[in-house]
Amino acid sequence: MKARIKWVENACLIAEAGSGHGVVIDGAPEIGGRNLGVRPMEMILMGLGGCTAMDVLSILKKQRQQVTDCVIEVKGQRRDEHPKVFTEIHIHYIITGHNLKDTFVKRAVDLSAETYCSVSAMLGKAIKITHDYKIVEENDMPAAE
Repeated sequence: MKARIKWVENACLIAEAGSGHGVVIDGAPEIGGRNLGVRPMEMILMGLGGCTAMDVLSILKKQRQQVTDCVIEVKGQRRDEHPKVFTEIHIHYIITGHNLKDTFVKRAVDLSAETYCSVSAMLGKAIKITHDYKIVEENDMPAAE
């Protein structure tokens, strides 16, 4: 696995993954950025959320749960002084579907956090990562106008 980062101008960079996909990274205007892309520390939260989402959805699919939507909200607390590393991260899962079983959702979330999510395993060695989840029953009825 590899990545290549190319400076564009000021605080703007283009990052390209070994898979060939790219993303714009930029800084806030106060450090010379133009606010054109995500910040590097935001990418860490996004990577964590993406990794655990893939795990949870895969596990729920194997459990034959009828998931219709999945939103992962990841919030990180950072130190005030440099280096402004994360001190803790909380992951909130919002899983929507039909007749989802709480025990299955809990198991999927726990398995991701404790066994499968590589990003969580790596970050968890340095900081506290917590999680919770909410199950939303999909309503088949059309919304009233």
